[in-house]
Amino acid sequence: MSVHAPAHTELVFQLASLSHSRAGQQARGCTNPIRLTGSSTTIHAGTGEVVRTYSSDDEPDGHTYVRCGNRRAAVCPSCSREYKGDAWHLLSCGLAGGKTIPETVAQHPATFATFTAPSFGAVHRHTRPTNGRTSPCRARRDKPRCPHGRPLSCVRRHDADDPQVGQPLCFECYDYTAHAAWQWWAPQLWRYLTMALRRRLARAAGVSMKAFTKAAKVSYTKVTEFQARGVVHFHVVIRLDGPDGPATAPGLGLTVTDLEEAVRHAATHAHKDVPIPGGQTLRLRWGRQLDLRTITPDAGRDNHDGPAHPHQVAAYLAKYLTKSTEDFGLPVAGKLYSARHAAKHGATPHAVRLIKAAQQLVPIHDDYQRLKDRYATLGYRGHPITKSRAYSVTFGALRSARRQWRQRRAQLATDADVRDVLDLDQADDDTTATTVVIGEWRYAGRSYLDTATAANATRSANLARIRRADEASTT
Repeated sequence: MSVHAPAHTELVFQLASLSHSRAGQQARGCTNPIRLTGSSTTIHAGTGEVVRTYSSDDEPDGHTYVRCGNRRAAVCPSCSREYKGDAWHLLSCGLAGGKTIPETVAQHPATFATFTAPSFGAVHRHTRPTNGRTSPCRARRDKPRCPHGRPLSCVRRHDADDPQVGQPLCFECYDYTAHAAWQWWAPQLWRYLTMALRRRLARAAGVSMKAFTKAAKVSYTKVTEFQARGVVHFHVVIRLDGPDGPATAPGLGLTVTDLEEAVRHAATHAHKDVPIPGGQTLRLRWGRQLDLRTITPDAGRDNHDGPAHPHQVAAYLAKYLTKSTEDFGLPVAGKLYSARHAAKHGATPHAVRLIKAAQQLVPIHDDYQRLKDRYATLGYRGHPITKSRAYSVTFGALRSARRQWRQRRAQLATDADVRDVLDLDQADDDTTATTVVIGEWRYAGRSYLDTATAANATRSANLARIRRADEASTT
């Protein structure tokens, strides 16, 4: 037995290495890929001829590995980096053109707006360093105290990664109910803002809403970021187009000044009345802090204030899409069922109190019933990035182009011009246009197999292939 043990161990490692190598190729470096079993058949649409077939049975361990596609860097750095790149293209094409969007879109009036939530109570804060030194958190000479006897001042100089940043000075004074309600209704508040914005622009042009929609269109893309206090704020690119979107210039003589004035007016007047515990009604509004920066190709790429360059805005927004609520100690995957459950996962005291306030909202009205499914995002139910239909290209189009490029890897001559291949229109691919893919796939699990399991799976798959070959030869 001892003579054969080393050979057996070596075989196990060889089989596992073969399996892992092929799985890594398929998943292209994904940390937590999805395992599938099944097959696909590519058929010529005109003749019905089978062009190619593929089956997971032909893989070393009998599984096909696909990327998880998770946008969160804490879950999968590889897929997160790819998602961030796609987001950059989506955002920049809507500001500078490219990928079916004309370059003339850069001349359309556009602004970069940041909408914040109102204050729900004083929190510890980090301020941008001036002259190389961070300012005190909340320095006050009178050193006031809240009704609960806690100080409402703080002279500490918090770093950006200080865990105390975003935590309330007094947990009992902080309005967690209003915070949870605002977080839940923020997407609806944004909808009301867009409606008010269009009405204001029509008034600025001196036309009816019907005439405005025939001459101009408001396009936007919105990226959500969680502030340190656990509430979302929105970074939004707002652009004025013609009636057919980015391919046409806006009519009515509206300028970027008119657009920014309309944004300020809409942010001031948009509101939403919602029920809260005790039979009361709470009126939700946007916070007073509203930042607007005109987007223009003439701006410097490193400007911190004033006009912003299109590519600077795209890069700034794309970096926020790979993060979520992990900074509050919440799990990056899975569901939370209560504040107690969040505390067991190591959530911060502030996050636990916020989830508890959200729990108290659920039973008071039917509109809050789905809030219990959003505890892991602190009650926010929106997507990390949304856009109007005509803003730019879509994630689907970008992923489809990348998938076709991988399928059509060109065999370039040594003196070939690579740009000719990169600029080739994917729609001209005769094979893609005339074939139909029929597939049947089943979910088999997540992540790569460990060494022993991979070796056993590879051995089983090999035996199955031998058995199928013997059956085929006898028939």
